[in-house]
Amino acid sequence: MALRRILRIDNPDDKKILTTRCHPVRLPNPALKQLVADMFETMHAASGVGLAAPQIGITQRLAVISIPPVVEERPDGSKVEVAPEQNFVLINPEIIKASDQEDVGLEGCLSLPGWYGEVPRAAWVTVEYTDLNGRRQRIRRATGLLGRALQHEIDHLDGILFTERIRDLSTLKDYSEEMAPTAAE
Repeated sequence: MALRRILRIDNPDDKKILTTRCHPVRLPNPALKQLVADMFETMHAASGVGLAAPQIGITQRLAVISIPPVVEERPDGSKVEVAPEQNFVLINPEIIKASDQEDVGLEGCLSLPGWYGEVPRAAWVTVEYTDLNGRRQRIRRATGLLGRALQHEIDHLDGILFTERIRDLSTLKDYSEEMAPTAAE
């Protein structure tokens, strides 16, 4: 595995790649497993929830998402994991259905570290994709962090940056000197 450089929105050369619509991944692809491993390692090292291939300079429709486990505290103070970590490898993903209802939430991006803004997203989405084993999969009515991450990463594959989705740019703020909000890409 290897850490990859994450392209930045504020670098003009990087932004050209980040705003490019990606082309489909052709399968089978023997190099894909290594690339996916590198993407997960890079994403985790940057404390991210998702990473799309164009963010590391590869204009292919590939993204990884890692939703942290849900832990609840019991009345006695002990903690229990109520939902495990969820990892997704999304090859050629597409949103096939989306809620008409919107949720506005704080969102960040590894390509603009430290910055967060309020981004409207569909309240839920259904996404079809191919997994690393070449099987077609479907995530039905994804909500919450997973739903938001799916929309964010698929936007990357379409060359759309989260800053373009922000309706009120006054909500875009640099939290790099403070404790970052809990929502992130």
